[in-house]
Amino acid sequence: MKNWKKILLLLTLVLTVALAADEMKIGFIYSEQIMLEYQEAIDAMKKLEAEAQELQTVYKEMQMDYQKLIEDYEKRKLVSSDAWKNQKQKEIVEKERQIQEYQLEKFGQDGEIYKKESEYLGPVLDKINETLKRVGEAKGYSYIFDASKGTIVYADESHNLTAVILEELKKSK
Repeated sequence: MKNWKKILLLLTLVLTVALAADEMKIGFIYSEQIMLEYQEAIDAMKKLEAEAQELQTVYKEMQMDYQKLIEDYEKRKLVSSDAWKNQKQKEIVEKERQIQEYQLEKFGQDGEIYKKESEYLGPVLDKINETLKRVGEAKGYSYIFDASKGTIVYADESHNLTAVILEELKKSK
């Protein structure tokens, strides 16, 4: 008899969960598509890429100067004075330090490029998230997943909210 009670309780629990899930509305988006089609995101990415390219150009120039210093030193070290060699070695070490410092300052974990990314993309991502919340609440969705992240193995395309989010973002200009 105890087994029947357990089975009945389990069946009741399964039916309750199934009914609750039936009322749950789940949607999904493709965030990559939004970032590729939403003009404000496109503009922010272009600005960020331009900044990154500028910083990369300076970095490459610094590396070329460093290589020239080393080549010059290698060519002349056998016929140069100790004072000249010491001076050139100091210049090489200093240039290497400058390159490492620049790399950390511009591309490191708290570097300028990440600050620029936050500055340019932060407001865009905030706007997208606000739009997602507004659409989710207005249309009665319990959850909206990002299919771009690969976390969904099946989804009914009728629940794809990517176009709705893009449309709402375009209206909010």
